[in-house]
Amino acid sequence: MHDATRTNSSTPLKQLYIKEEQKSERYANNARILFTFLYFLAGFSIRSEIPESSFIAIISASLVNLIYGVLLHFHLKRDRHIWWLKYLSVTIDILLLSIVLYAFGTYRTFKSEAFLLYYLWIGLATIRFSPRLTLLSGVLSIGLYLLIVFLAISRGTIELGTISDDFTTPLVSDSNIALRVIFLAFFTALAVYISSIYRGIAARAIREELRKEENVQLTNALDRLRSTQKQLAAKNRELAHLSEIDVLTQLYNRRKIDQVMQESLDSAQRNDSPLALILLDIDHFKSINDRYGHQMGDEVIQHLAEQLKDNVRGNDTIGRWGGEEFLIICPDLTADKAMKLSERLRAAIATIRPSNGTQVTGSFGITFLQADDTTATLLKRADDALYQSKDNGRNRVTML
Repeated sequence: MHDATRTNSSTPLKQLYIKEEQKSERYANNARILFTFLYFLAGFSIRSEIPESSFIAIISASLVNLIYGVLLHFHLKRDRHIWWLKYLSVTIDILLLSIVLYAFGTYRTFKSEAFLLYYLWIGLATIRFSPRLTLLSGVLSIGLYLLIVFLAISRGTIELGTISDDFTTPLVSDSNIALRVIFLAFFTALAVYISSIYRGIAARAIREELRKEENVQLTNALDRLRSTQKQLAAKNRELAHLSEIDVLTQLYNRRKIDQVMQESLDSAQRNDSPLALILLDIDHFKSINDRYGHQMGDEVIQHLAEQLKDNVRGNDTIGRWGGEEFLIICPDLTADKAMKLSERLRAAIATIRPSNGTQVTGSFGITFLQADDTTATLLKRADDALYQSKDNGRNRVTML
């Protein structure tokens, strides 16, 4: 588990390292192209002083370096990482520099500051976040410098002399060569050390940037999670609402009105407060369905539900009890007020005029909470009262 975590966290770190390495490689490549033109300029400026073969070698090496630099430029623009490319670049840089220095073919080359170009390429290696690459640059520089010194001595271009020999003689001090190698080795060690520090600084900066990015991503993820939770809560509330609502009338369904009735009964018994139950039924509703169809029956039920909602009190609860039956739970309602409310509802129902003009009426049964009542006994009395209204001619209110 821990290994997997480290692997996942190291991937963006490695990607950022690669991005910075490619940026450094672009800087080094710009220097490569610049110095290639300097090689061309130097070659043409001393063409009359060197053999034709040396001139061709200088121009050929410069062309190779230029072509490589141009190809690398276009490759880096594509942001495709090849891990060994930086090692190839350093090798080509130092090898071609050594070829150019050797091709000059004169003792002045070994007595002038041209040797300092090795320091340049080692220095450019330090900005690539790789102590190993810097070490390779130093080792190649020392090795190839010693090689061109050996080849120059073998060829007779230079001869070993003393440090006091004049600049115009082909005698080159072995002490001078040794000091250059020592200084180059020392500079390589220093450059490797600096490269290690630079890599550490870059690593800390990249990790800090990653932490900031991770914090932003975490914040965004938390925001998305909170948004999703809010949407889910809203959907749950919507589903809960839909599970409690009768689709046709938008009143509470049987399950919800049962729940409200039990809660109202418990509250009234606990507080010793009055509770009225009104059960109503649409008169001759079966005849309306049979004569005009269920669509007309649904229209009548919808009109009646609107009249009930418009005429009950704010703390009353209405629910569709059955097909054409409705139950109204009225807390803190006395007998005379319950009768007035029921008569008002009956009168409101009588004003309903569906699209076919059918007369609509309703019968009501009212009852009140008594000691030791349950929802079953309360509903039984309300149902009995309703049937008395139907037996007595319908379109009336009966109280038990």
